[in-house]
Amino acid sequence: MPLTHRKYIVYADGSCLGNPGPGGWGVVVIAPDGSRREFNGHCAHTTNNQMEISAAIEGLRATETGSHVDLYSDSQYVVNTIERGWKRNANQDLWHQLDEVRDARNVEFKWVRGHASDPLNARADELAVMGAKGRAVAAESTDGQIIARPVSKRVRALDSSGIDKLRALLAPGEELRKCSTCGSAFVSSAPGERYCSRAPCQLESRSRGSIARGEGHRHKS
Repeated sequence: MPLTHRKYIVYADGSCLGNPGPGGWGVVVIAPDGSRREFNGHCAHTTNNQMEISAAIEGLRATETGSHVDLYSDSQYVVNTIERGWKRNANQDLWHQLDEVRDARNVEFKWVRGHASDPLNARADELAVMGAKGRAVAAESTDGQIIARPVSKRVRALDSSGIDKLRALLAPGEELRKCSTCGSAFVSSAPGERYCSRAPCQLESRSRGSIARGEGHRHKS
């Protein structure tokens, strides 16, 4: 994995209205240039631990592959499972997704006390509760306008048996590939396609394409 010197700060939190019950995740991402983005998501029937892992996954997916990431979470379940090797007794599909996105970056998981004085953790918690209630993120754009973004739905990852079932249903010319950005499996019929259809992955794909073609670099005459 080629590393970059670019560093992100991610705050990730999960929430569940009942356990199990409707849940949500929320993340705050601070980019290397200091800009801030916020995301949240909803799952109709889940657990608090599943939403905590999902928040970490989505937070890391919002960062560049190869970058350095400090990920803050008030979930000892998440932080200690990663940093101290706690046994993974459940949620294997989510742990697998988290391992994939983590392995593509240099990540340090840091525990932060929940409901304390850290404003970014408090905001991640607020976003997660909004997600659990099915409410969209309201984020400020660069011109100060308020933009309503739809709550994204978490889709459960396929386990190995699900992958085998999907592979058996592929049409001629289709194949399963692994996204170079988020690590998720996706169906493709285009030769050499390396990125899935998720917006962050397409942004990276198209940005790389522009750089390869020399676009974005203006030379003085």
